[in-house]
Amino acid sequence: METISLITISLGFGFIWFVTFVHPPSHRILRAKKTYNLFLYFSILSPIISIIIFNSQMLQNRKETLFLSLSLLFFLLMYKCCDDYILKKYNRNLYFKRRYNTVWNDIESDEAESIDEWFQYGLAILPFIFCYLLKYIILDVILK
Repeated sequence: METISLITISLGFGFIWFVTFVHPPSHRILRAKKTYNLFLYFSILSPIISIIIFNSQMLQNRKETLFLSLSLLFFLLMYKCCDDYILKKYNRNLYFKRRYNTVWNDIESDEAESIDEWFQYGLAILPFIFCYLLKYIILDVILK
């Protein structure tokens, strides 16, 4: 059962890493409501699996790793907020800047502004920071 949790955590981490740094235009799949909801359901299921397998006899590093299952959920919620903000302010969707690209030409990436880049970096880093803070609050403050 722990392997299922580690697989979901790895998928979430890989998805965030891929979308924000490896191939940023792939975030466009989240604009479709059906696809976004599918990822949202998966991101809700992942922490539920982690809660089911959680027990007090687990190694400390396993307990800490289980909190990373929330990273995809945090990413998706933050993505939706950032996209809605850009949609209201600029009347367009959120654009991710593609750096170091010499193969493909991406018009959206070329039109990305600095606020888009800040959101992109925030979406790459903040979900993991939130997971760590939640881990610290629950494991180190409440359960000690």
